[in-house]
Amino acid sequence: MKDKVLTWHRLGVINIATVASYRILKKLGYYRRVLPVIPLGNSSIFSESVASHGKPQKVSINYFSFHSIDVKSPPNWFINPWNNKYKSGKNRGGVLQQDQYRKRHWSELPDFIPELGDIKLVWELSRFDWLPKIAWSYKQGDQKALPLLELWLRDWVKQNPVNSGINWKCGQEASLRCLNLLASSLMIDNNFHKPNKGLLSLLESHASRITPTLHYAMAQDNNHGTSEAAALFIVGEYLIKHGNTKQKKIAIRWSKKGRFWLENRVKKLVMNDGSFSQYSVTYHRLFLDSLAFVELYREHYNLKEFSASYYKKMKLASKWLYYMTNENNKNAPNLGANDGAYLFNIENRPYRDFRPSIQLSSVVFLKENPGDDSVQHPLLTLFNIDTNKLPPSSRKPATSLFKSGGYAVIRKKQGFAMMRLPIFKFRPSHADAHHVDIWHNGINIIRDGGTYSYNTDEKLLTYFSGTQSHSTVQFDDRDQMPRLGRFLFGNWLKPSELSFDKNKTSIASSYKDSMGISHKRSLLNTEAGWKVIDKFEDFSSHATLRWRLSAGDWTLDGNKLMSDSFDIEIKSYSKLSLKLLEGNESLYYMDKTKIPILEVTCKEFGTIESIITLH
Repeated sequence: MKDKVLTWHRLGVINIATVASYRILKKLGYYRRVLPVIPLGNSSIFSESVASHGKPQKVSINYFSFHSIDVKSPPNWFINPWNNKYKSGKNRGGVLQQDQYRKRHWSELPDFIPELGDIKLVWELSRFDWLPKIAWSYKQGDQKALPLLELWLRDWVKQNPVNSGINWKCGQEASLRCLNLLASSLMIDNNFHKPNKGLLSLLESHASRITPTLHYAMAQDNNHGTSEAAALFIVGEYLIKHGNTKQKKIAIRWSKKGRFWLENRVKKLVMNDGSFSQYSVTYHRLFLDSLAFVELYREHYNLKEFSASYYKKMKLASKWLYYMTNENNKNAPNLGANDGAYLFNIENRPYRDFRPSIQLSSVVFLKENPGDDSVQHPLLTLFNIDTNKLPPSSRKPATSLFKSGGYAVIRKKQGFAMMRLPIFKFRPSHADAHHVDIWHNGINIIRDGGTYSYNTDEKLLTYFSGTQSHSTVQFDDRDQMPRLGRFLFGNWLKPSELSFDKNKTSIASSYKDSMGISHKRSLLNTEAGWKVIDKFEDFSSHATLRWRLSAGDWTLDGNKLMSDSFDIEIKSYSKLSLKLLEGNESLYYMDKTKIPILEVTCKEFGTIESIITLH
């Protein structure tokens, strides 16, 4: 109980009360009354031309920007393609079947449906990431793309009456649909400036869905709030410009509310070093991409600017992503929670290619050209931004301490190391304190575990978010912080010591957990590679040091692990047990692969040195 009380205090009484009120209102049927189910009809959204149903055809869709899956045209909007559950059927034996979770009001549906599996696997198609990709094909000259796009949209509207079913359950999902709808409108002839009534009605229905539960999104202190504020602001302004009298009137309130919360969220969730509240590289990207779209939209319509403090924080957040990436900006540590989101990945770039987002945020917020000719973000093309007119960026990825967010990055000629510090201003979703990521010649040689899925079996859920899935030290086979829920750890760690040497070649951090166990880790940049020193005491049974490794031919000889690219030598005065094992990592949502892991077990208090020699 003490763990929960301390954690509730850190989360904030207002946030907890807000979440509780949301759940109570759902049970009382409040949202069913204020958000009634409303069919939208069959009005054209982007085009009068609709592809014929005719002979069924298959369309390849990239789920989570990685899994290529063929879906029929139009798709089944309620199916989990990983298990093909709920194709049809009635309520059998109390199991919630498709015709129920499609027709019931969203507020009556449970958060987790075991028979269905991970709800994100159903939501992915209804996030509409496919929409700007098909619209982009039309813009490039594919005349068949527009009727196909219209067919899918009208079918979605027909199969998903407003506020009915699983695809209306999440305000953030509704928000991302809005962003994708407006981005796509830019690509289709003059539709953005002379929209059809069907598009306006669809946007209005989404903003109406978002508004009553906005307080719940803000209480999460994550990108739910930023995404929903972004959608309210731009949909509000769009309807002010193009809506009917009724739409214009309510849109003024939406725009003001969206602007207020954008300012509020950036002020609160972006820390003074540019770190974002979710401690995740991919969520940081989603946050930047969504707000870059807002800024491009604001500039396009010459709307009032946001505050100076807002832009200051957005500049810091843009630099954070740049400094956290590999030298060529193609990849980044697999840090924190990762749900496969990649907004506006219109050209189907690799999921772990961060260059387009770095270019977008550099141009939009830093007003500079990063100078990478291999990248041209489609949004910059759509909004007619000439990057050649911007001053070239003079920045290079540099050694940096992000003290507010809890990261240290140390650079060297052919790579860098990143250390996750035990600093948590916002709730951590991974128990990853003192994790170390090392990159050499563009390869992530010592790495993080990833996420895999938010709704999988308990063993995998515990594994990927727990301490054992990170390159750090675990004590007595338990997590560094007690797990209080699916997405929540308690007794957040804090550093008892933190030092970053003036020459910026080493970082040292220590903490004492709720069980009284102390761990100090030092990371040093050496001429031959890296040295990591772990000092620990006061555990009950044993300490386990894990180095999660890149694939390769590994040989363990005594206290030395060798490969073609680097070696790890383990030194200690204590008696150690070394094993080369196999574990899992997840670079992409719903994908896991085997990797080698060096596991060092120690049953005595003491110190372990890991000497990493690069080849």
